Amino acid sequence: ASERRIANGAEQNRLLRALLAEIDGGPAPELGADEQHWVRRMAAALRAHAGRCLISAGARSDAATQAAVYRLNDRLGNLGHTLSFSAPLQQLEIGGQPLGDLGQLCAALGAGEVQSLLALDCNPAYQAPAEAAFAAALEALPWCLHAGQYYDETASHSHWHLPLSHPLEAWHDGLAADGTPCLGQPLIEPLHATRSASELLALLRGEPTADSHAQLRETWQSLDEAAWRAALERGFIEGRQPTPVAVSAAPVTLPAVEAPGGYEVLIRPDEAIWDGRFANLGWLQELPRPLSKLTWSNAVAIAPRQAERLGLRNGDRVRVEVDGGAIEGAVILAPGQHPDVLELRAGYGRRRMGRVAVGQGFDVAPLRRLAEPWRREGARLAPLDGAVPLAITQMHHSMKAEQAPARRLPREVARQPATAAEQPSFYPATPAAPPPAGGPLGEPRWGMLIDLDQCIGCNACVVACQAENNVPVVGAEQVAAGRAMHWLRVDHYYEGSPEAPRSSFLPVPCMHCEHAPCEMGCPVNATVHGPEGLNQMVYNRCIGTRTCASYCPYKVRRFNWFDWTGDDPPLLQAQRNPNVTVRGRGVMEKCTYCVQRISEARIDARMGDRPIASQTLQTACQQTCPTQAIVFGDLSRADSGLHYQRETRRHYALLEELNTRPRTTYLAALEDGPPADETPEGRSDG
Repeated sequence: ASERRIANGAEQNRLLRALLAEIDGGPAPELGADEQHWVRRMAAALRAHAGRCLISAGARSDAATQAAVYRLNDRLGNLGHTLSFSAPLQQLEIGGQPLGDLGQLCAALGAGEVQSLLALDCNPAYQAPAEAAFAAALEALPWCLHAGQYYDETASHSHWHLPLSHPLEAWHDGLAADGTPCLGQPLIEPLHATRSASELLALLRGEPTADSHAQLRETWQSLDEAAWRAALERGFIEGRQPTPVAVSAAPVTLPAVEAPGGYEVLIRPDEAIWDGRFANLGWLQELPRPLSKLTWSNAVAIAPRQAERLGLRNGDRVRVEVDGGAIEGAVILAPGQHPDVLELRAGYGRRRMGRVAVGQGFDVAPLRRLAEPWRREGARLAPLDGAVPLAITQMHHSMKAEQAPARRLPREVARQPATAAEQPSFYPATPAAPPPAGGPLGEPRWGMLIDLDQCIGCNACVVACQAENNVPVVGAEQVAAGRAMHWLRVDHYYEGSPEAPRSSFLPVPCMHCEHAPCEMGCPVNATVHGPEGLNQMVYNRCIGTRTCASYCPYKVRRFNWFDWTGDDPPLLQAQRNPNVTVRGRGVMEKCTYCVQRISEARIDARMGDRPIASQTLQTACQQTCPTQAIVFGDLSRADSGLHYQRETRRHYALLEELNTRPRTTYLAALEDGPPADETPEGRSDG
């Protein structure tokens, strides 16, 4: 997966058939010299790692493609090693007949065969393809009950709407990706008069006093009290993983797919709000998407070459039409996208749900079909008059660096010893703080290490920081003006040609520089250097001159232009972290290394007369990172994890030529050298 090849559906089909012929035998399609060379290299690499490799087709590929990929994994000996299967969930039945799919339900609704319908925690009136005409079918029903957390599109067409409890307000269970049963318990009492899904189903069965805790305990009555409490503490039931199921892989003949002409439209769930179920959450609406850095809207993603040919720029309005279904929306340029492919993100164009969700973007339902919900062919695109302002953060901050901010190194070079020496400075050296009187505790030296080889640009750290530190949501207009308030950003860099670039991600929090320019520039001493190495903010000193932001070369400081929290209702105030100050208008904000967590750990250490347990202290971004790319700890401790590869060329400081000596440093991403059959001169990084 270290090399990316851009292909549309027909090209992907041809490459997969060639790979199937190379590994499993059979007829091979006609390929160009470049494609043939790529397939042979791929087959050789897979054979060299047989039993330790994996081929994945994605969840939205057709059944024939999935079967071909499964056959390849079987032939490579991956089954039971990198790929395993568990038994399917119990098939639900009504009257001896298995439950049907959405298409069968729509047919039954159209034929008048349904008298009563329960829509439980779902929104088919919005999420179903437009051809299903689900909203009209609901209007014709004799009785329909909707139960969900929002009064959404389906609720507005139903006879009854019942509010459901949030998962954090109720007892429930579920299955993890590997089939392990998991238990969920409430973190708070229900904020409103709501019921859980299991309590609602019991109510419909004539049990009005059902309790979700008693229901869950009855479901898992096989667990004794000790096992039950252990499962609640862990969140899952140990030893209940399903036994892998053996599945046969018969020889496969993958039918050829020809490009029908026009554009291929790919419809995908949005990276933040998914299929629209999270559209009313401001944190996720304002989260910059990993590749496009777009917020508060979706757009028609198009390759730069096609956009140039059509005279389109970001925000220009276009119309996309397939078989009579059409959508209108803004266009956004997507480097690295196939020129014959358009990509749309679902989840927008909401008509009912809440003030945050309604009115953002466009609905993709008119282009979807029950038989083809995620991919359409033969689309036409036409430019329209006018433009839509898009709130994109890609160009908000610019760092003038002598070297690439997000670095890559070949593996053999990364292992070499570091050569850079510490630059001289007119700042005095920071003295080591002596242990306080009456105790053995010395001051730690806090720092952070970010491994760019593990960062996937998912932005989970950004949301975690926002939740932990009460960072306000400012809306699309302010984001477009460059006033997003996130304390942590993940920069996205392109390298190479716009047709086939290489992407790099760079998380950028406050660097907590030893020689911080912001401290020298502040006229009221509002930003100061603490004894533990933190660059601290004293909010009640700040008078809003924004000098520190001008002096900061990393552009990580955020000015609070408006009072975003003064009129918050009590329910929203209860959402805040009480350990973090809620800032008012006119002050500068930035990453604090989650100083409230450091303070809590320091208090616990002093009460126990012991050093701070820095190995268990985590910042919010570190705790949330799914790839463990962020390490935080005490630089004075050898076991903190911050010294990993610190003496190699892989370790570097951002804008190190400025000699700010940041406490946050990076490990460069790793890349493999050129293949054995290629020379460095003949290898294209595009």
